[in-house]
Amino acid sequence: MRKELTKQDVIAAIERKGGSKIPVVFHKWWGNGLEDKYGKELYDVANKYPDDIFAVFYIEPGEAESSLANPSYRWGYKDYTNTQTHSIGNMHELLPEWDELDDLLADFPNPNEPGNFDNVYAQLKNCPEDKYKLGCFWRLFHERFWCIRGMENLMMDYYDNMDGLRVLGERLLEYYKVIVDRFAEAGFDGIFTSDDLGHQSGPMMSPAVFEELYLPLYKEFIGYVHSKGMHVFLHSCGDNTKLMPYLIEAGLDVFHPIQAGCMDTAETVKNFGDKISFLAGVDVQHLLPDEDVNGVVKGVENMIDILYKPEGGLLLACGNGIMPDTPLENIDAMLNTVSTYNPGENK
Repeated sequence: MRKELTKQDVIAAIERKGGSKIPVVFHKWWGNGLEDKYGKELYDVANKYPDDIFAVFYIEPGEAESSLANPSYRWGYKDYTNTQTHSIGNMHELLPEWDELDDLLADFPNPNEPGNFDNVYAQLKNCPEDKYKLGCFWRLFHERFWCIRGMENLMMDYYDNMDGLRVLGERLLEYYKVIVDRFAEAGFDGIFTSDDLGHQSGPMMSPAVFEELYLPLYKEFIGYVHSKGMHVFLHSCGDNTKLMPYLIEAGLDVFHPIQAGCMDTAETVKNFGDKISFLAGVDVQHLLPDEDVNGVVKGVENMIDILYKPEGGLLLACGNGIMPDTPLENIDAMLNTVSTYNPGENK
């Protein structure tokens, strides 16, 4: 098995500066139930393969309840017992009415909350100096808005209360800038975050809404991360084809995952591959669980063949968490292929 790549190898790939090597990260993304199913066998397989990027999440604020000792370390601001729920995991509508916005802002979580970076600092002790370090958190703007307002409310807000969303967005920016500062001070090289902007056949909002509301927020966030000498990675599920020009205009460095079945990989790299790099995600919905080992290998190799360029611009991952109905031998085959197959060396 090859050696892990250096920080400079990863930077060259991200910046498309002769990065012929293909870094891997989030290729060992275990979905709910996978570890319970395979236990130690899963880690015996995973440990055979390199991790080119050190990725770590800080302890983010809770939603309705705090994730740490301080009860105010949450995005909510009141007792949510018996309140409306929505979305994945039956999350609470944290701000059901806009006339309570001041209450939410007054109880906003503290980005310097004691203990929220303890996990980061502890894991850094085992990270080699010459390794690319990626500081991570979930839910940037659109996702955070829908967690706070609920999806149905947010869809109406795009037409009824853009001003309220702008106020909330600016407060989120203040919070995120401190998180970025803390990762920068700890020596990190990039920031990974998420905003699921797409559904299966297009964006969740019109491009005009994205341009008016989100583009300024993205520009300020990405510009701030760049000012600290770091790259920005964005995970966004669904079909984001119509939003790619705006993400590029905002300065995004790496886009993940080019979701299989939603975005056309060949067209995406043809239209945007000279302007942005891709953390291409292996299909966990159909390819990994449904194919045999040979099918998995061929599917992953085909994805790499389409996206690979000698100058770089390609990193590899899973598209999302690997589902528990995936055969262990398929996981092994995928990990081996993303770690070793390189058209610049194999052909």
